[in-house]
Amino acid sequence: MGAITFYTAYQQPHVRAQLDGMLATFREMFDVFVSNRLRRTAAEAEYARSQRIPDTRSKSSNPQ
Repeated sequence: MGAITFYTAYQQPHVRAQLDGMLATFREMFDVFVSNRLRRTAAEAEYARSQRIPDTRSKSSNPQ
C-alpha cells in the first residue's frame, strides 16, 4: 500500500505537466480558431459594406 502511495505521489507532477501541456496546446488551437473566424467575419463585413448601394439622396435635397 505504501508503494502505491509513493508511486502515485511520484507520478502526480508528471501527470500535471502533461495536462498543462495539453491545456496550453488546446488554448493555442482555440485562439487560432477564434482569430481566423474573426478575420473571416471582418472580411465578409467589409465585402458586404463595399457591395451596398450608395445613398441616392443628394446633399442639396437634405433639409437643414
